[in-house]
Amino acid sequence: MTLPPTLLGSTTFVLHKVGVANRRAFAERLSARTGLGLWEFAVLATLADFGPAAQREVGDRLGLDPSDMVRLMDGLMDEGLARRERDPADRRRYRLSLSEAGREALGRARETLAETERETLAALTPDERAQLHTLVTRLLTR
Repeated sequence: MTLPPTLLGSTTFVLHKVGVANRRAFAERLSARTGLGLWEFAVLATLADFGPAAQREVGDRLGLDPSDMVRLMDGLMDEGLARRERDPADRRRYRLSLSEAGREALGRARETLAETERETLAALTPDERAQLHTLVTRLLTR
């Protein structure tokens, strides 16, 4: 691929192209190694990082439509990767949590993500990788 200088001169365009290539590589490996899709991985990671939570709370954290969350959770529960249980603080609500199988799948997914990122960012030194992460995180969270 030979991109024109105008596009190569655009930081946002270059970030997009790198992001798309990395996302595609990760999604393919993730599916092959764990059977998970990207959003399933995101839900499992959210439950692992923040602990048991209401379905709406998980969806809100990820910016997912409630109907998409229902579909994702149904699939994760069918696969035995997550569970839905009554919230001890409010018996009218349910909380989602990871099952042991979900923790194991998430572990394999995290390894796959780390490997994919190492390959995507191989042209950068460890310090440059850290700096890039700091900069793009600042852009995302501002």
